[in-house]
Amino acid sequence: MAYIPPTSHVTLLATLRRERLLPLAGDVTVQPRQRVEAADVVARTFVADRHHLVDVARKLGLPDDKTDSTMVKKDGDAVKVGEPIAVRKTALGLRKLTARSPADGKLVAAAGGKALVAAISKAFELRAGIPGQVVTILQSRGVVIETTGALLEGVWGNGREDSAPLRLLGESPVAQLTAALVEMGMRGALLACGQLADAAVLKQVAEVHPRGLILGGLAPGLLAQVQALGFPVLVVEGFGQRGFSAPAYALLKSNAGREAWLNAVVRDRFTGHRPELIVPLPSPSTPPLAPVEGEALAIGKRVRVLRGRDAGKVGTALDVNETPVLVASGLRVRVARVMLEGGPAGGTDVPVANIELLE
Repeated sequence: MAYIPPTSHVTLLATLRRERLLPLAGDVTVQPRQRVEAADVVARTFVADRHHLVDVARKLGLPDDKTDSTMVKKDGDAVKVGEPIAVRKTALGLRKLTARSPADGKLVAAAGGKALVAAISKAFELRAGIPGQVVTILQSRGVVIETTGALLEGVWGNGREDSAPLRLLGESPVAQLTAALVEMGMRGALLACGQLADAAVLKQVAEVHPRGLILGGLAPGLLAQVQALGFPVLVVEGFGQRGFSAPAYALLKSNAGREAWLNAVVRDRFTGHRPELIVPLPSPSTPPLAPVEGEALAIGKRVRVLRGRDAGKVGTALDVNETPVLVASGLRVRVARVMLEGGPAGGTDVPVANIELLE
């Protein structure tokens, strides 16, 4: 029975389609087949900075169940600070009691003598992120953009995104990011380096204000600090002392200096979303294929080891056992014989559960 492992893409040129979605329903500002650049706004909506609960019943001197008829604003209406949202005329109409909005924004809901006001200071603008063509309009939510380019997927991201020129640091795939490599010329660039293990260096990098950071490996003890950074961080291979795989390093080196989009989205196994780096490139006369998904592990496939003593190493599958065998841990599992880069000539047996395809 064929085994289908997860797939990680390290692709020099492919046709890519990416959804760009608003956090809340809003307005799409582009048209189908329109060409967009990375910084173009493709949709916008209003996101509340905070919410205010107004006690309408107390301000009007009424029971909670008697305020509905006093509302002068309906659910969803825009409001200004100080604007009346409910008004009650007292006996003989000689005096008015008023409940006012505490902020500019929107009346979310009013019920039970209370009103909820969302304070909104400015619109949220969704940018394209990558240059390309709008191929689908997702009504009130966003768009799908198609482009061609290089794709590098990682294992972890801190949930941020940005675009900038790509700059590769160090002289090898396993180069350590040190204080000696950090200088002010890095400001405004996407920085890529093999490893980071020093908290002081991370702080020094943050003070330079890059637009993003791409690492082969990250020391686990720095995870909390990296999550708090104001720019995107992508970990390509994993945590611990490991650098970039040879294919990942080759992709970064060949595209150094080019404008790239770093989308360090949090990995979601249910949706398939992974943190990634996309380097837009000119499309040849025949458009390249889209990245391959869901292929079976087979002889000749390029793979990466995810766990164990060979974690992070890349190689080629030489054979895949159909029958489980006894391994050092005492378990019986299916294994694949893999020719690892720098490994023994006859290959190494790796449990198939510890393998992912590199496409």
